[in-house]
Amino acid sequence: MKILLVESSSEQTTAVCTALERHGLKICVASSVEQALVQLAQNSVDAILLDIFLLPDGSGTQSFYRIQASAAGIPIVVFTAQNDHELALQFVRDGAQDFLVKGIASDDSVARCLQYAVERNRVEVALRNGEERLKVILENSYDAFISMDSKRLITDWNAQAERTFGWNKNEALGQNLSFIVPQHLRRRYLRDIEEFFANHDGNLLKTSKELVAKHKNGSEFPIEMTVFRVKEDAHYIFCTFVRDITAQKQSSAELEHVIQERTHMLMQSNEELHQFAKITAHDLQEPLRTIQGFARLLAEHCNDKLDKDGNEFVEYILDGVQRMQLLIQSVLLHSQIPTESVPNSFADCNSVLDEVLSNLSATLTETSTNLEVGALPNVAVERTQVIQLFQNLLSNSIKYRSEESPQISIRAEAGANEWLFSFADNGIGIDPKYSGNIFDMFSRLNGKTKYPGAGIGLAICKKIVLSHGGNIWVDSKLGQGSIFLFTLPAVRKGRKSKMTGFIEILLVEDTPSDVRLTQEALKHATFKHTLTVKNDGVEAMEYLKEIKNTAGGKLPDIILLDLNMPRMNGHEVLAEISSDTGLRDIPVVLLTVSEREEDIMDALRSKMNYYIAKPVTGEKLSTLINSIHDLQHKDQAHDKVPTNEEVHIRLVLAGNPHTSEVALKKLAEDPNERVRSRVAENAKLPLEIFLKLVTDPSIEVRTSIGENPNAPDEIFELLARDTSDDVRLALSENSVLPTHLLKALAADDNMFVASSAQKTLEGITQK
Repeated sequence: MKILLVESSSEQTTAVCTALERHGLKICVASSVEQALVQLAQNSVDAILLDIFLLPDGSGTQSFYRIQASAAGIPIVVFTAQNDHELALQFVRDGAQDFLVKGIASDDSVARCLQYAVERNRVEVALRNGEERLKVILENSYDAFISMDSKRLITDWNAQAERTFGWNKNEALGQNLSFIVPQHLRRRYLRDIEEFFANHDGNLLKTSKELVAKHKNGSEFPIEMTVFRVKEDAHYIFCTFVRDITAQKQSSAELEHVIQERTHMLMQSNEELHQFAKITAHDLQEPLRTIQGFARLLAEHCNDKLDKDGNEFVEYILDGVQRMQLLIQSVLLHSQIPTESVPNSFADCNSVLDEVLSNLSATLTETSTNLEVGALPNVAVERTQVIQLFQNLLSNSIKYRSEESPQISIRAEAGANEWLFSFADNGIGIDPKYSGNIFDMFSRLNGKTKYPGAGIGLAICKKIVLSHGGNIWVDSKLGQGSIFLFTLPAVRKGRKSKMTGFIEILLVEDTPSDVRLTQEALKHATFKHTLTVKNDGVEAMEYLKEIKNTAGGKLPDIILLDLNMPRMNGHEVLAEISSDTGLRDIPVVLLTVSEREEDIMDALRSKMNYYIAKPVTGEKLSTLINSIHDLQHKDQAHDKVPTNEEVHIRLVLAGNPHTSEVALKKLAEDPNERVRSRVAENAKLPLEIFLKLVTDPSIEVRTSIGENPNAPDEIFELLARDTSDDVRLALSENSVLPTHLLKALAADDNMFVASSAQKTLEGITQK
């Protein structure tokens, strides 16, 4: 690190140079401003230590400005004998890195100050360069770039944004982002963005759907938009990249049109080929039957008149006709196999094999074939096609047998979404170089005399397998048998689109219009339900208690409760339900026009499980009731991937102290780590669920348990031995932890865990 010392006193220069060189700094000296300017022109220095008062050539202040003008980018530390606070502030405001007073600042302080000035300047230069690079990148971006403050007011607008939307930067700055959206769509777009960031922990929203934007000239055009937010102090700033996809959309539309045309042509061609195959098969077989008939008559009537060659010629004619008929029938059979799988197809391969064995029973007995068959699955393939596939492969293994009796093994192994089948035999085998050709039509590797056939059986197998998205191949060597392998789709688990039972819903609402709106919303529900309406809290409680005290009475599955009602309001109803052991497990959803935090918190403390702001919508209410009902019933299947709305509902219920134990058990097994973490934070979690979550594979879940002040001591004991440092660290910060565990953690091998536990212990002692 090289320092330029500007100092008029030779004694002071010597002392400073000696002190700084001891700290490894290289020093070059100037005794006046002119010498300093020459040094700066000739040498590269990292910092300047400037005495501004003892110079003989004028004002110290002017000296600083002259040197600063020639030392752009080089940090300057003012070093003076004058201890003047106001003057120091002036120099720092004007660009000095620091202000040191001789006789007060030690040699070590001066050295450290210079080193820090150089490092800070390096960081600032890097930041400035980074900002400049970023500005260049954004200005030359192919996408329009827009940045906004927390109120969605535009703070930056690049050149591509000007070209995309037509407004220049000065026109756009200070505008709300919504001004690039058509008037009739503004509310929806802004609501979608707000809801996304309100309900997601992430900071990136990338639209996969097409949006519509507005140009300055009034025209509308399609866009793709990515919005991300960055936290700045206590607020977020928002940035968005926008791309005009008009050309892409036009290209897609043109491509779609071409695809549709070609698809139509292919379908038409396939249908014509199918009809051609049927007609050809019929028309070809007609003359063949004629040839066959007259050839047989010739053989019968002229047998004695024909010589040996003549009779042989007739036999060749009859044999050729039979083979031609077999070929035509095989081609027709191949053409009739669908090129696409039949929806909702199902076949039990065990019963299929039984039928195939029955069809081939005579051949199996005649050839003394020995079969070994493993457990076979159900597949998503039409049954007749599986019969055809199995029968062709089994016949093939028997036909191409060796001198030994056929030994055939049939097995199936499960994959992710398919089954892998293998038909292994001890036959004559296949030369590997032909293994890719044997599935072609009319492909033959052996003579017709010993192995008769049309050479189309394996081609039919291939078409059946490929039409269902599978694959087929062979593993074989000459004289060592063959293994034919193929894949078929597994039968997928059926999913319930609607619930089979009725959901009993109690609506407690005193406003007729809101009752009607709720009834209309439930008409669009995806489940069967019965709705009982009570007009105030007194009626509702009388109804609930009557059912509870009636033998065999069915309590509602869910209660929809208005907050503001006469006689007994929603808060009072919640309190009474909470105090009744027979009613407290019924989930309660608050219907309210009040979203005041005070009202919501009061309801949450009483009993509320969830709330919806009025007016309710069918989709939101349906999703909510479905989700709560799924969690309340042990036998309710929920195979589908939850939507973002459903995940949000689960997160709320997972952390709610009034959520039933049945629901919490299901939430503790949720595939979403965030949901399980929220369960682990629940203030009313039963020990059974704590014990389940304490062995959860997710560190985040176990960390959440460690932070839960309501966790029992036996859970804390288990977490104190957790292998994750993060889990033990979270535990060490929990002030309700037993003292003996905190002391054990204070001796932890991880210094951060030990330090945190010691700090927690000290805090408890001080209390």
